[in-house]
Amino acid sequence: MAHMVEHKIPFNRPYMTGQELNYIAEAHSCGHLAGDGPFTYRCHAWLEQQTGCRKALLTPSCTAALEMMALLLEIEEGDEVILPSFTFVSTANAFVLRGGVPVFVDIRPDTLNVDETLIEAAITPRTRAIVPVHYAGVACEMDTIMSIAKRHKLAVVEDAAQGTMAYYRGRALGSIGDLGALSFHETKNVISGQGSGVVD
Repeated sequence: MAHMVEHKIPFNRPYMTGQELNYIAEAHSCGHLAGDGPFTYRCHAWLEQQTGCRKALLTPSCTAALEMMALLLEIEEGDEVILPSFTFVSTANAFVLRGGVPVFVDIRPDTLNVDETLIEAAITPRTRAIVPVHYAGVACEMDTIMSIAKRHKLAVVEDAAQGTMAYYRGRALGSIGDLGALSFHETKNVISGQGSGVVD
């Protein structure tokens, strides 16, 4: 059998600025290697400036950010949350952990995002929130979703894990709804190895 050369197409490539080791040394020298150090506050300020949100908070993961949003919404047993049928399991699990019931709505074939024309039919008296997921950095139709949410007095919490620094009509994804979750996992647009942010 002929020798086959293995060619690997990387899933992602981290963008390096050349300052990473200096930043690690700076964090180490000030004694804050995890949370509440100067880099945490710099990241909060950067996120607030970049997204135009009122407040940003770093979390250990996007899963943690989604779970925090479910807590902030005070999701209770039997509350329904509308989600796209195509998403990572953490999106639904965050609400299921609080007793919420995921109501899956089909996706659009062109964007793989939730089909905004099907959301209203999924709303019941138990619906508490709509969770648009901006798949692959492509924005959901947020004007329509926000209009539906306003009409039915529902919260909108964006899963913008794949949409960090992507925009919809000039607004950063994650900053349009009531709350948004971003991800800095190695496979996302802006990385820190792991980590996430909640924006309000």
